[in-house]
Amino acid sequence: MSVKKTAAIAVCKSTYKIMRALGRTARALPGMLALKIDGNLIHELSEGHNTIVITGTNGKTTTTHMVQQAIINAYGGAAYDPSSTNMAQGIATTLCLDSSLGGKRASDWAVIESDEGATKRVLPAMYPQVMVVTNLYRDQVDRYPTWTTARDYIIEAIKSSPDTVLVLDADCQVTASIADAVPNQVVWFGVECNPYDEGIADHDQVVECVACGQPLEFSHRTFAHLGTYRCPACGRQHHAADIAVVDVTDKQEKSCTLTVRVNGELRQLPVNIRAGYDVYNAAAAFAGLLTAGVPEDKAAEALGSFVHAAHRFEIFNVEDTQTRLLLMKNTAGCNQLINMIAGEDQLPQNLVCLLGMEIMDGLSTEWIQDVRWEKLITPDTRVIVGGPRYEDMQQRLLRAGVMPEKMTVQTDYAQLVRDLAAIGEPVTVIANCSTIEALRLELVKKYEPIDYWAE
Repeated sequence: MSVKKTAAIAVCKSTYKIMRALGRTARALPGMLALKIDGNLIHELSEGHNTIVITGTNGKTTTTHMVQQAIINAYGGAAYDPSSTNMAQGIATTLCLDSSLGGKRASDWAVIESDEGATKRVLPAMYPQVMVVTNLYRDQVDRYPTWTTARDYIIEAIKSSPDTVLVLDADCQVTASIADAVPNQVVWFGVECNPYDEGIADHDQVVECVACGQPLEFSHRTFAHLGTYRCPACGRQHHAADIAVVDVTDKQEKSCTLTVRVNGELRQLPVNIRAGYDVYNAAAAFAGLLTAGVPEDKAAEALGSFVHAAHRFEIFNVEDTQTRLLLMKNTAGCNQLINMIAGEDQLPQNLVCLLGMEIMDGLSTEWIQDVRWEKLITPDTRVIVGGPRYEDMQQRLLRAGVMPEKMTVQTDYAQLVRDLAAIGEPVTVIANCSTIEALRLELVKKYEPIDYWAE
């Protein structure tokens, strides 16, 4: 037994207990302290266990939660992080909490969400059996200055783990290009139908080939830069999907039914998600689970009873104000969120838009300029803006058409909760990572979140 390993686990567990008693999430600091004691801890606690790693720009948290719920249903348990702290320190905490002081893991499986940049440390330590890459967009330009920076980090990581089977989005040319640089086995997933109703989806006007920089041609598009593509200049083209969603039917407020082609065979897959961008997450999760050897019926059952992570479709009843929390992270993801809202029966009359600029958010707010806020705004829309970068949000929403007299500023989260209570009508909150967490910390002091999906 390694003294360093035991000390690291003990420090992690005790720090976690103290922080939880203080009401903190307690996922980053305990693991950070543990890794300072034993820098090889992630490898030591992963060795001999089954591991699935999920990464990508958008969808990795939802996909991870789908996968972990299926693994738990199929095998009785898994090490995972419900708070989605996806850097190395958070992953170390997850593994320590699943281990005894001697390093014996309680679960045979680990389902790990990893930041794209963190994969450089995670894969060489964990050697996962399966790695799912959802999609790669322009995101956090302070950390990923080019469209392919995150991809290159992932490629570097995969080269250290040649036996890992990759599950890649065939519709994302950046994700697909990973396969060109590594020898790993690849399972392809994709969406061959329209996940949105007609007129809702948005598309990037010009998508440049990741190989030669020339404009791509599309025979089918889903949204943003995703779809069935071909480059007329260099010949690069879309991979056929092994697992593909070919139809979306029975579209309800909280669920839909996917027709999925699995290696040439069709099956109906009722899923506890709304039609739209989450269709890709369901396809990624299903493909990842089947690749990991989970029985098809068990994987399907889990997707049908899937429960979203905190902050995603969470609702708080703040006195008489039904307050819905929605997380935004980058241009493409926020546009899909807006597409979802625009497809509802009625646009929200009360919006709260919060913008921060912490490390978890990315240190640039320029991305909000390309979000299609105009889809949400009518002359009657009432808006509260807040967060440390509220001025950026305020100016962007004024340009989107919000009437100045219908916009207020509130940067105090406790007062914002009181303001919400006074509205008395449904409110939609759209906020990035740091601000949604700050607001939620105030909300839970007095109000319990409602399980939107179980209503």
